[in-house]
Amino acid sequence: MKDNNMKKNGVSSLKTSLVALVLYISLSTVLYGQSKQESVDDSSLVTVEQDIRYATKPDSINNDVSSDRLLDIYLPKDSKQAKLPVYVYVHGGGFSGGDKAQHKVFCTKLASHGIAVITINYRLYLKHNKISGASCRANMSKGLPASGKFNAGLHRAIAIAGEDAVLALKWIKDNAKKYKFDTKDVTISGGSAGAMTALYTGLCTKYSKINVKNIVNLWGGVENNEQIVNPKVPVLTFHGDKDDLISVEYAHSLHRFLEQKGNRYSKLIILEGIGHGGPAYKEVINNQMETIVDFLKGK
Repeated sequence: MKDNNMKKNGVSSLKTSLVALVLYISLSTVLYGQSKQESVDDSSLVTVEQDIRYATKPDSINNDVSSDRLLDIYLPKDSKQAKLPVYVYVHGGGFSGGDKAQHKVFCTKLASHGIAVITINYRLYLKHNKISGASCRANMSKGLPASGKFNAGLHRAIAIAGEDAVLALKWIKDNAKKYKFDTKDVTISGGSAGAMTALYTGLCTKYSKINVKNIVNLWGGVENNEQIVNPKVPVLTFHGDKDDLISVEYAHSLHRFLEQKGNRYSKLIILEGIGHGGPAYKEVINNQMETIVDFLKGK
């Protein structure tokens, strides 16, 4: 009888272990396979048009496509919307590198929410002009500049990138009918140097091509808050508190300034324990996309 009980208990234990194993595999698939599956699903909901010229080819870039005025468009497939909100994304790379194609997953996921996402290449001033002390790290890693000014080379790089961003906004206006763009619902965004360009274009430029409704700032910063001429534009900022390239002080300083100017719609999200670039992008893509979409909807 004892042997039979032991056999029954052994079979029962084996069944329990098998059930637990199946549950573990299923749960692991849900938890760890989710990003890959979402990426596949998202891409099936989006169409992409690449290398569209938004302005004339700049002089003196030779065959450097990454510094040419080209854009890619990510459009929601089979959209029934009369007009599409527009999200312009400017890539990072310290004004010396990077390309519009490097954040396909981010752009695709966002477009799957019914948004026309446009990512641009622009003149990379510091790629073609080697200037000592002009890097983002040299100017921004230790906090806000004591003089209130960046190195002249970095200042010039931001302004040149901003000029191209404005040209892209003009292209959006000129092609609104073709792509069903809602020119009254245009967000400009970017990561790192791209975020600096977005902030410069949306906050510090008296642009006339098209109004910017929102800014999404992924770990960028403004040279000097006193340069801001459009303080009421809503800004959603993400910044890692372990960022060793662009100090998180830029995020706090900008947010305080906008609040002091009566901007009630701006939000600041500090990514705890996260540094610059890759880890921050991963956090936003995996956990913050709904936050961005809700912000764009005014929630």
